[in-house]
Amino acid sequence: MEDGAGQPVERRLLAGRYRVDGSLGKGGMSEVFHGYDERLDRRVAIKMLRTSSLGENPAGPDSPEAAEILDALDRDRRRFLREIRTTAQLEHPGIPAVYDTGVGTSPAGSTQLWLVMQLLRGSTLESLLDRADYVNAPPSVSWAASIAAQIAAVLVDVHRVDIVHRDIKPANVMLVDGGLVKVLDFGIAILRGAGALPRLTQVDRTVGTPPYMSPEQCIGQAVASASDVYSLGCLLFELFTGDVPFHGTTDRPMRFHHLRTSAPSVRARRPDVPAELDALLSSMMAKQPAARPTAEAVYEELLPFATDPGGSTDRAGNLDENRDPTRPFRRPLLAPVKRQEQGAARDKLTEDEFEKLRANVQVLLENDHPSEAIRLLEDGVARAENSFLELRLRHFLAAAHFYAGEYTRAASLFDVVGRDYRKRLSQNDFYVLDCSYHAGHAYAEVGKPDKALPHLRFYVGNAGSAASVSDDDTAERIRETRFVIAQMLAASGYPDEALVEFESVRPLLVEAYGASSTQIRNLDKQIERLRSVQGGQLFLE
Repeated sequence: MEDGAGQPVERRLLAGRYRVDGSLGKGGMSEVFHGYDERLDRRVAIKMLRTSSLGENPAGPDSPEAAEILDALDRDRRRFLREIRTTAQLEHPGIPAVYDTGVGTSPAGSTQLWLVMQLLRGSTLESLLDRADYVNAPPSVSWAASIAAQIAAVLVDVHRVDIVHRDIKPANVMLVDGGLVKVLDFGIAILRGAGALPRLTQVDRTVGTPPYMSPEQCIGQAVASASDVYSLGCLLFELFTGDVPFHGTTDRPMRFHHLRTSAPSVRARRPDVPAELDALLSSMMAKQPAARPTAEAVYEELLPFATDPGGSTDRAGNLDENRDPTRPFRRPLLAPVKRQEQGAARDKLTEDEFEKLRANVQVLLENDHPSEAIRLLEDGVARAENSFLELRLRHFLAAAHFYAGEYTRAASLFDVVGRDYRKRLSQNDFYVLDCSYHAGHAYAEVGKPDKALPHLRFYVGNAGSAASVSDDDTAERIRETRFVIAQMLAASGYPDEALVEFESVRPLLVEAYGASSTQIRNLDKQIERLRSVQGGQLFLE
């Protein structure tokens, strides 16, 4: 390629194959370029994530916190790469395909994460809403319902593997040729959220966009799949009316409305919206996460309206007919063929093979290949020669799922394995306690405090006599678990009890990390939030 003067122009090349061309746009965390895969001869999108956006270090370079913060950034980087691979495996038509990812060096010399993705040709929902005429000729009910139904279908798939988007909004949704909806920026949301729970080493990292943020996001509580459903409810309200459900004022900011103001009726703004959809919106925007429907339930409720043959016309007349979102419902694609499990007989696993398997799994996990470890362990469980060997392998399998961030699967496995261990071992045995610890934390990660709290309390009550864990490790796990217990109490609507637990664990954290540590600043932030609502309900019913 040459410039205007006929001189060759050198383009940056990633991994020896991806040419970085012009910029498509930038945000607070990344910049997206259009590029070219020289090996496969195709246009691609390349997203560059700036290392500085992975988190800001509030401490000086020589402070005691510097190493701790850098370590947390490295964990975030590794988790981001791991979960991007999980997203890439979903293969849902509503998620842009992820082709490759890696770590490189920017022209300025800093470390930089990059993603090579499917290059989309379409319009963001934000631009479509800006162009639509809601006063004289609003888009049809089925137009709005079909877009929201496609987003819900994507959320069903990602929630299944415990990925929460955290930032569903019009700018993160694209309508492409054929009427397919693409939900964007899962990787960015995963990176910024880094799990459902605020961490001890994570201060005030609230993620989201204010008009679409769930109540639990607004106050920095555990964020699970129900939060995405709330955000989708806000977006669906905007699809119907052209406006977001809440607006902040000086005396009542946006956060107040998400926490305290009931969801407005969409029929009050637009009478042609069916009553069933008005009720659906109200349930999606319930203040309590447990009161909201699942993404799958939302999809089922929207489906009849998305497939309405008489309601697909764009009355506004200014939306691209080639990108009609009702088209995939009126002329659906064939479902992918499900893979069949192989049922061939296999030899029983011997003790020697068990030891080799355990060593291989450890290497795979240390090298960040959890899916391969899971595959080996599932094969080992099927071949286990005796019940205790099979139990140990199921324990390892649960841990591999936990390491991979598949918390729903990990929680159920740890739950069952822990019960099986207790039939053979004492309640303060290391295996029993390890299962209880991980089951509680996994349930907490997916926003199920009612299931998390019994495991977490069992662990704290019995961990002191665990002979297989060093005292320092035990103390650290107990501190961490008590911190999560407080978070779960707050998430369950018990702010007073949560405040008592936070305040009682604070001296332990001061002793372990210091009064000015990141952990204490994070703890104090959560205590401050709880005190602001102490004596009243955290959410309105």
